[in-house]
Amino acid sequence: MLVAYNNKQQLFLPYQYTRKALQRYRRQMKFFCPQCLEPVQLKVGQHNIPHFSHFAKKHCPQLFAEGESKLHLQGKMQLFEWLTKHGYQVELEPFLKQLAQRPDLLITINDRHYAIEFQCSTISHEKWQQRTAGYEKNDIQVIWLFQTPQSKDAINGISKITISPLLQKAFMTTTSGVPYLMTYNARTAHFTYWTNLLHVHGHTFIGKVQTIPVNQQHFPFYIPKQITQEEFQQYWQLYKQACRQFVSARLLYSKKGAQDLFLRNCYELNFALTAMPSYIGIPVKGGAAISLFTSEWQTMLLHFSKQLGRQPFMLTKQEIHHFLSKHQLEVTTQAVSAVLYYGQLLKHMTQEEQSLDICEHVYVHLFAIATIY
Repeated sequence: MLVAYNNKQQLFLPYQYTRKALQRYRRQMKFFCPQCLEPVQLKVGQHNIPHFSHFAKKHCPQLFAEGESKLHLQGKMQLFEWLTKHGYQVELEPFLKQLAQRPDLLITINDRHYAIEFQCSTISHEKWQQRTAGYEKNDIQVIWLFQTPQSKDAINGISKITISPLLQKAFMTTTSGVPYLMTYNARTAHFTYWTNLLHVHGHTFIGKVQTIPVNQQHFPFYIPKQITQEEFQQYWQLYKQACRQFVSARLLYSKKGAQDLFLRNCYELNFALTAMPSYIGIPVKGGAAISLFTSEWQTMLLHFSKQLGRQPFMLTKQEIHHFLSKHQLEVTTQAVSAVLYYGQLLKHMTQEEQSLDICEHVYVHLFAIATIY
């Protein structure tokens, strides 16, 4: 922990003093956990960040974490100093009795409260959900800020990236509903933005990655801009490349042969696997709710629609439910919406605005959907 009470009942922050001064205070003062009020020891090593911890065999009955990594302590300190320098009302590791929770940082702006949780280790979905719900019930906006993975440090610009399920918990959305992720690198004191995220399959996304030094950031945090139509051309090329790789791998490595439903549907629809129609494999909003790759479920949808003698955009919600159930796909509101969006895209591409190519249609659908639907 980075803060404790001294024997004068004053909050004591070690980072404000030199190591020499801290060694003197350690001899002169007693320190107490601000949460359980039990005595704690001030640790002042040559390499570790000065901090407090409970004495051996003592365990804080509340929620104060022990054994925090140097990176975690360093990140909290950097963020606290940055916010303090900008004049914000910020508390470091405050214990919120009504929640029985302790955020890393609590910022108050015009009676609005923001909790920042700087996460350097794994956290279970249940714990993450419980802590998030606790903040929300008490009108505190929580921001989960994960440490930037080392494997992502070199990434910059538009590329295909893998985002772990843990980091996906911290997804935020712009006002237009486009997801993005913000992480913080305590080693370099830089924020990393993974913006305009487009789901490809599984944990793979296409996104634009940018870094911002902490001294150029502001609070509330910078919200990323929407990519341009020209930038989306790079997204489109990467996405269609992924579609080709999916079909090629399916053709080469499928062990089901003629029993492979996707391959059989392609054959019955006269789709050439080496040159799939341009309207197959189109990213749509909410597409991540359907576990299959877009090329697969969209081919199956066209086959399903053809059997009914209908166009995909003519399908009712009940028929879409039947389509999802038939192919053992989870029936959710998001999955149904994704199928509806795809049908509407096909309708617009065939009946209206024929001057636009497919890439332009998809860009408008993903990043300016309110202008059409």
